[in-house]
Amino acid sequence: MAIYYIDNLNGDDSRDGLSAERARKNYTDIALKNGDSVLFKRGSFYRGTLKTARYVCYGAYGEGDKPTFCGSVDVSRECDWAEVEPNIWKCTYPIATDVGNFVLGGKCTATFRWQKSDLTGQGDFYDGKEVNDLYRHEGDDVRELYMYSVGNPALVYEHIEAVVYGARNMGNLGDGMTFEGLRFINSGVHGLSGSGDNITVRDCDFENIGGCYWSKNLRIRFGNAVEIWAHGNYILVERCSFKNVYDSCVTHQGPGEKTHPTVGFVCKNCTFDTYGMAAFEYRDKLPIDSAFTDNVCLNAGCGFAMLGEQFPRRSEIWPQPMGHHIFMWRIDNPSEGGNLVIENNFFGPSPEGAAMYSIISPDAESQVHLNNNTYTHDALMACRWGGENYADLTEFKTKTSQEKDGKYND
Repeated sequence: MAIYYIDNLNGDDSRDGLSAERARKNYTDIALKNGDSVLFKRGSFYRGTLKTARYVCYGAYGEGDKPTFCGSVDVSRECDWAEVEPNIWKCTYPIATDVGNFVLGGKCTATFRWQKSDLTGQGDFYDGKEVNDLYRHEGDDVRELYMYSVGNPALVYEHIEAVVYGARNMGNLGDGMTFEGLRFINSGVHGLSGSGDNITVRDCDFENIGGCYWSKNLRIRFGNAVEIWAHGNYILVERCSFKNVYDSCVTHQGPGEKTHPTVGFVCKNCTFDTYGMAAFEYRDKLPIDSAFTDNVCLNAGCGFAMLGEQFPRRSEIWPQPMGHHIFMWRIDNPSEGGNLVIENNFFGPSPEGAAMYSIISPDAESQVHLNNNTYTHDALMACRWGGENYADLTEFKTKTSQEKDGKYND
């Protein structure tokens, strides 16, 4: 089992990379074997995806900020923008795939608009690239990417990053992979996504994830930070931070009945802040021997996912509210041996949704166990359970026999 050290500034590909002093510049041409590790120098910045291989650990070495993998395109030059109508600026930089968000001066304050005529406020943008709803194919279409700005956007904002569909994620998940001490930012769809067993994501940061459209007809966008698709067992997500995620920070989902219930999916000691759908989304099949524990969940249903939206936000369950800390849906039956523990979490503000929003079958709900979670008073509801909305935690505890030691934070 070898450990390779990568320094994209001062590394040299003539070296073997087997020590920090002999660091390589690139890593994609290394013939990795099961059990190998690839460590990136702290403070390094990579514009593009992390290329992954099964049974390999990806981490960091040295001192400083976490190595960053960035999926966006820099369009900060004056020449990247041309005014085509009063206050309507066309992006002239050649971007291959559609744009789901802009990070303006380091902040997600751009508002996605579904048609050009809706560009009326500072930072509004419209992407008219003609692609299929679910799968992108680059073509020869005429690019129509516009932003409303009083003045050239490159002069109005200190820096502009166009968050693009790109490769659909910032890294493919697979069997036996570990990601530790890394930072993933500005992906137009997902952060890390894929299928596999024995996957660990530890001490990683995810910021500004999602926003590309899922369906123009339904006016729905999408994007998750960590997504296990169809099957994945013994997944650990711990001590990670999530900030500004369009849909869900962590999720296990798949193509309906073809989805396998996940076994041993544990998410613990993470901080979730500002997301449009959920901190954790459980979909299609209830997990087995899994847990969501000791996490801090803040500002569900907030952030760039809500810009330009009328509440409730457009979604597949519209007009039901969207923006919950825990969201469970599309689960019609219990899983054999199903068992999900949700305990010792702090649920902060959820202005338009709930701390716990379940629209799954009662038999599946019976396999979920809530205890000792701390809730914030919200005007709408604390939980939806068994087809009922509960604004009061005491009433919820009495009627459902859940949350024996649950409490409010004041």
